[in-house]
Amino acid sequence: MKIYSFVKKCTLVLICAAIVYGLGRLYFAVTAGFTIGNITSTLAYDPHWDTHALSSDEKHAIEQALNQEYVYLGRGCQAYVFASLDGNYVIKFFKYQRFRTQRWIDLFTFLPSVNAYQQEKAIEKQTKLHKVFRSWKIAYEYLKEQTGVVFVHLNKSTDWSKQIVIRDKLGLTHQLDLGQMEFLLQRRANMLCPTLEAMMNEGQEKQSYDVLDRLVAMLLSEYAHGFADNDHALMQNTGVLDGNPIHIDVGQFIYNDIVKSPKIYQQELYDKTYKLRQWLEQRYPELAYHLKARLLAILGIDYFYMGPYVHKGDVAKIPHQ
Repeated sequence: MKIYSFVKKCTLVLICAAIVYGLGRLYFAVTAGFTIGNITSTLAYDPHWDTHALSSDEKHAIEQALNQEYVYLGRGCQAYVFASLDGNYVIKFFKYQRFRTQRWIDLFTFLPSVNAYQQEKAIEKQTKLHKVFRSWKIAYEYLKEQTGVVFVHLNKSTDWSKQIVIRDKLGLTHQLDLGQMEFLLQRRANMLCPTLEAMMNEGQEKQSYDVLDRLVAMLLSEYAHGFADNDHALMQNTGVLDGNPIHIDVGQFIYNDIVKSPKIYQQELYDKTYKLRQWLEQRYPELAYHLKARLLAILGIDYFYMGPYVHKGDVAKIPHQ
């Protein structure tokens, strides 16, 4: 009987644990983990994250873009994304839960080893957050045309306030004071691969060639100025806006003079376009041939001897200078 009672209790515990886990997964699926607390911070002012003074034209464009409701669109590794009702813009808020230590561990920080671990994780997460801040600032200050970024706000404002309404995945509305938020405002683009598919289906082969040429030209221009995107998931992170490719995800930009070196940027270009070439070979061999010819003209005969560097999660490791 004792064994039976023990097994029964264990079974009940497992069932309860499974129910709690299932409810947690259901909640996350329904809400995407979004809460207002997860996109707000208590970060203090840091002059490193100041951006240039806005012109009157820039202020007007920002005001016009923000004079509407934004609806939940999706989430990435670093941010929640909301789309404007007119379909022209997206606004991104940091997923601060990714950059915070797990609070339940604080209950055990009276133990020296746990306290040391928690402090180490806090520094690690702060470093990751600062890298994304730096990347967003690079996109805004130096790569606006290549990213479609309209505005970046990384320090809370005491002299600027803008109220907007966002609608979460559940359809619930929230009013935000953007002066107290860290966020990025960006023009909304169509994804690269579906755009190429639509063009080819409509017989716009030349326009497809032009998009690929502009994509390569954009990357080369960035490398020539010392900028690179450490995220090599080009197909997932590239869009097309007014016929021009732009970076949709701007969270992994770095500046480093070494990128200007042919040895570095040529390998970067090869790696960055590698999976796109594979996709094109399966779908549109003529586009794949065109892209390969473009790369051959840039890389020369070395193209035939190159292979992609394998990076964890398609993320390269070129450091900030």
